[in-house]
Amino acid sequence: MKKKYEINYLSEDFFEKYDSKHFPEIEHKLNRPYLVLVLKVENNTYAIPFRTNVSHKACYRFKNSSRDTHSFTGLDYSKAVVVNDDRYIGTSAFIDEKEFLELNRKYYFIIKQFSAYVSGYKKYVAGELDHFSSKKYRYSTLQYFHSEIGISVKQNIEPKEKAVAASADVPAIHPAVIRRRRKVGRSR
Repeated sequence: MKKKYEINYLSEDFFEKYDSKHFPEIEHKLNRPYLVLVLKVENNTYAIPFRTNVSHKACYRFKNSSRDTHSFTGLDYSKAVVVNDDRYIGTSAFIDEKEFLELNRKYYFIIKQFSAYVSGYKKYVAGELDHFSSKKYRYSTLQYFHSEIGISVKQNIEPKEKAVAASADVPAIHPAVIRRRRKVGRSR
């Protein structure tokens, strides 16, 4: 199977349609372009941004980079957008050579990991995840692309409200931990 991806910038048309006022979770860099990995997963074309300072787990972190940065660089799945319309994809771009080589080596792993992220997001919207597992989807840009990723209008509820409601059903501390703490407290 041939690797099929591009490294591009997002176009002005994309930012005109998805402005920061109505789509605050989408990255809007005024001074720097939005460099993305464009790839097709299932029936959609996604643009996954390359980012520095990636501090969460909903990403692929590059192990090798020539860039002079004291933080993690990677592909941020939580800020991925759907770009099925070609006019949203801008000009071609280049990335760090070490990151490019790693991207080619880990391409199939990245697709598998990103596909799992999209599947997890769908479960999050459906209310199938516990409070802890749902944290990585709260600020996902996929919330703006429900129809494209196959989330029906019935499912299309405010995920944050559902996560809060689900967390109310889960005790803050597991009962076994409370029992252990009580035993430790008595032995002193």
